Amino acid sequence: MMECVFDGSFNGLMTLVFDTWRLGDEVTAVIQETDAASLLPGRHFPTDDSKAARILTYIGSRLGEEFAFMVKAAFLSARAERFRAIVKTIHRACQMGPAALDLLEDDILCFLACHREVTREAHRFQGLLRFRELKDRSLLAVFAPRHHVLPLILPRFADRFPGEKLILYDEGRGIAGISEQGKITLARVAELSPQDSDGEQELEGLWRVFFDHLAIKERFNPDLQRQHVPKYTWKHLPEMRGKP
Repeated sequence: MMECVFDGSFNGLMTLVFDTWRLGDEVTAVIQETDAASLLPGRHFPTDDSKAARILTYIGSRLGEEFAFMVKAAFLSARAERFRAIVKTIHRACQMGPAALDLLEDDILCFLACHREVTREAHRFQGLLRFRELKDRSLLAVFAPRHHVLPLILPRFADRFPGEKLILYDEGRGIAGISEQGKITLARVAELSPQDSDGEQELEGLWRVFFDHLAIKERFNPDLQRQHVPKYTWKHLPEMRGKP
């Protein structure tokens, strides 16, 4: 039995996948350094970018780019058990190929759930982000996703609005993604103090009026609405503020 500890980075986890390949069932837990309990026996795996690159190349060439994307998406999950699930699933897939994903093992089911939840939320926020114009003409969207979907959705918006400076701020994690002149960066930002452009409040008010008048009262279905627009997203949707 072994508790494996890494630095929390994606390359760190891929290094751990590389180094634990022959340990098999001995790997019982995979945790970040910040979560490690000092009283428990554990082995630290320092990040080695060359090892991470080798395992990623192997995954892409032998298991396919779709599987490689699934690994990256699962890493962005908020599930506590995601790291172990990723390590165990990659090990299984290296033994069996992509057919390993058909196994009903707990770690593989968890891996699939992580991927599914992350990609579903990323898709949802591509339609639920609301941008506001700041004084410097940049566009800001604040949201609070359950999973760390910012790295997935920022490139999509950058492609959609190539001439704009975009700022996507994950309020819960304190991470801002910035797209400007074809360059994308992520940075930790404890708090934002945005200043809206002169016409932003008026535009926001017009959007709420449009939304309210567009609705067909006779067909209003609050349960269906919450299914497609979960309530945890309402805080940052101008049209939903003040709704019960």
